[in-house]
Amino acid sequence: MKMNSSICLTFILFLMIKKITSNDKPIIGILTQEIYWSSFRDHLLPYKTYIAASYVKAIESSGGRVVPVFTNRTSKYYMEVASKVNGILVPGGGCSFNMTFGIGGSTNTIFKIAEHMNNIHDHFPVLGVCLGFELLLMASINGKYPFVNCHAYNISLPLELIPNMEEKSVLFQNMPKDIRKILLTEPVTVNSHGKCITPKNFTSMHLNQFWNSITINNVNNLTFISTIEAQRYPFVGLQFHPEKNAFEWERNYPHSLSAIHTVRYFYDWFVDECRKNKHAYTNITALKNELIYNYPSTYVGKFKSTTFEQVYFFNE
Repeated sequence: MKMNSSICLTFILFLMIKKITSNDKPIIGILTQEIYWSSFRDHLLPYKTYIAASYVKAIESSGGRVVPVFTNRTSKYYMEVASKVNGILVPGGGCSFNMTFGIGGSTNTIFKIAEHMNNIHDHFPVLGVCLGFELLLMASINGKYPFVNCHAYNISLPLELIPNMEEKSVLFQNMPKDIRKILLTEPVTVNSHGKCITPKNFTSMHLNQFWNSITINNVNNLTFISTIEAQRYPFVGLQFHPEKNAFEWERNYPHSLSAIHTVRYFYDWFVDECRKNKHAYTNITALKNELIYNYPSTYVGKFKSTTFEQVYFFNE
């Protein structure tokens, strides 16, 4: 999925045409992922990909609208999507960790496009959650695998801020004091992952040349990095799931007012970053036809194996 010079020129022209002067109606793309790697793969559903509705609700709660971004498409497709939306969310889930196809390949292409856009001073945010966090890390080191196995499933933890990183952090610099206090003292961040990036691997794999590690956590005597921020780009990765507190009920997630209030901050931050991007759909009919509202959500909480309440399914 490499970009050639003619496509790059076309892409830049897209950006020049589509820029507007202000943006208080951000459109966020959410990448779909294959059902094959999901917890409901054995229910023989006649679909190919999905987006958990909790990600959509989280973006909408922060004032954005959502467009599904489909996996296994061409570079041209992702360039056209990026020229219309104001940021992209790579959600949590499962995959083969192969960066040439599926959500891994799509994330890798989107990462390169977003990097290029920001290099030409076109502010384009990307947020990765859990699997998205992991795939953004891999994309930044040409698909190398930097993780160790861990068992951080269905566990909620307070964040531990790495010393001297607060003044460098885009998330923590302007974070309200009440939110900061709860995040650092109460178990409100939901972890549900079997892979971890350790501080040692973060350095040895040269991830520290692109990212700042902001927070860490510890599970079963293993320290892992839980928040990353790109040093030069509006890219953020969260190993935890801030959308689950308010919208998922199938596990023992924290649902207190403080738990919901604090993690809401991460999606509020992301959508506000997307407001700084000035891309727009020039065709309103096309926008209306692509919004997530065109697809019904399906209740999957009745399936014993799933961790989701509702899911959007797609045939592509």
